[in-house]
Amino acid sequence: MGYALGESAAKPTGDSRKVQRLPLSMYTRDEIFLLGTVLGDGNLHRRHQWDRVCSIKLAHAPRELEWLTWKAERVAKILGSKAKITPAMSNGVLKAYQWCAGFSNYVHLYDEFYRDNKKTFTSGLLSQLGLQELAVFWCDDGGVVKSLRQKKNPRTGKLYPNLLQETQGNLAVYENETQTKVIADWIESLTGAPSAVSFHKKTGLYYLRFNRRSLDLLCSAIQDFVPACMKHKIDLTPIPVGERAQVQQQRAIRRQECAAT
Repeated sequence: MGYALGESAAKPTGDSRKVQRLPLSMYTRDEIFLLGTVLGDGNLHRRHQWDRVCSIKLAHAPRELEWLTWKAERVAKILGSKAKITPAMSNGVLKAYQWCAGFSNYVHLYDEFYRDNKKTFTSGLLSQLGLQELAVFWCDDGGVVKSLRQKKNPRTGKLYPNLLQETQGNLAVYENETQTKVIADWIESLTGAPSAVSFHKKTGLYYLRFNRRSLDLLCSAIQDFVPACMKHKIDLTPIPVGERAQVQQQRAIRRQECAAT
């Protein structure tokens, strides 16, 4: 059965409150967490296929330094290295913070997750990962979007006086459509939250989109695994009606600033 863009990419599971049990893991707890940290913004590197040494690199924008520190400290403990974070500068301007470490005892994870030096998401690999790893993935590449729109009253044709809020969740996958569907199936198997595949023509990237009901299921499932510094990634609190016009104006200014750079 094929998937159409905009339709649910995940397999139906009947009662969405029921989630599937994970199979017995073929990985250790440390290996599972390492894989979770490279699903999104993290990366594994190996110079040649015969090298028995790999490196892991985590990098984030300056505003996410606390999140980078949270991940680096945990991975460094697993690898027996130091969580020394360094700034990444460009023309004297701070662009990001990064952390890197080499290791030899988990090289097989690169072989199982990477094909032709690219991340390859498979159902077999993802089935080994749990809510902790999904939470890290969501904090890296997902988020809650609170759109504000002024709509017309269908009966009178006049604009409503207040901006209406629409809430949805987006997960940037960046991979091909087939792997996007595999990720969608994995997320639904863990949380009961279906999603829809979305393709952004301008960037050529794939996304998973969650409506409000699905977003409630997803955020409820991972909330205990999201650190305090990233709670905004699962914040479903509505924008107060009295502040919506100001928020909309601030967003318009930011869009103009981004367009000018």
